[in-house]
Amino acid sequence: MTTADRIRPSAQLRDTGVMAILRARTADRFAEVSRTLVDAGITCLEITLTSPGAVDAIRAIRQELPDTVDVGAGTVTDAAQARAVVEAGAGFVVSPSVEPDVVAVAREAGIPAYPGAFTPTEVLAAWRAGASVVKLFPGSAVGPSYISALHGPFPDIEIMPTGGVSLDNIGDWIRAGAAGVGLGGPLLGDAADGGDLGALAERAAKALAAVRDAKAGAA
Repeated sequence: MTTADRIRPSAQLRDTGVMAILRARTADRFAEVSRTLVDAGITCLEITLTSPGAVDAIRAIRQELPDTVDVGAGTVTDAAQARAVVEAGAGFVVSPSVEPDVVAVAREAGIPAYPGAFTPTEVLAAWRAGASVVKLFPGSAVGPSYISALHGPFPDIEIMPTGGVSLDNIGDWIRAGAAGVGLGGPLLGDAADGGDLGALAERAAKALAAVRDAKAGAA
């Protein structure tokens, strides 16, 4: 696949470097959480399908928020799920593993796909399948230096770690060459389960500042 054929990651992910991962026991509060994140400056939102009510939440949030916000679906593991979230208005799909059928549905819809991979073989397979960015998962099993190592043989593959990214090590991942970071629990905390939205906004601001500082230092 040529560079011209590949669907590029969204401007919201490229510009902020942060994908917020919304996962909870229920999606009931995802609209409030999304508004708080967007007001704080995080405009790339992943609604995970493991959260009951996720597809309806994607549809509602997509209708409520402006087009300047990128709302997508996470934990998409088969083509049927991919088609369902595309119909609901998802602007991207994220998978925990390399799922060519999911990538194919995303490409047909003209939206980015972020499949998960871990080993070099999986990372290359995800990229060859048409990944817009390869999701490195779980990042906690390796660390930022792993991205630097992967970029030795794969300098053109864009990689985004999730699972193992904290507010304190975001800068380390960005400096190691990450295209962005996926942040779930360390960012959301208990906000989706009734927690303090003000504290969520503060964590969002800290995450964005960490990305900006790391990019400025690398410039």
